[in-house]
Amino acid sequence: MDEIIKSGFATDIVLIIMAVEAVMITFFMRRNGLNSSVPGFLAALLAGACLILALRAALNGSGFGEIALFLALSLLAHLGELVLKIRSLKANPNQGSQT
Repeated sequence: MDEIIKSGFATDIVLIIMAVEAVMITFFMRRNGLNSSVPGFLAALLAGACLILALRAALNGSGFGEIALFLALSLLAHLGELVLKIRSLKANPNQGSQT
């Protein structure tokens, strides 16, 4: 089990599961008329995938530059997700309320 983790194989499995999740949930959202939610969902998933890639790079002994690149890409994807959420809340101010 240690070798599966240390080799980065576990991260590959997680990335495959995330790709399947992206396809299935995007299909579900589009089928149910939630098209405007798809970009935010994919941005959040991309941010997570970049973090997994940074972990994989660290486990494989990659240099600081490659790890930093994946972390920076994760930050950009996360910021993109936040921008999409803020725009959505501005367009629909009552969307975030609990009542």
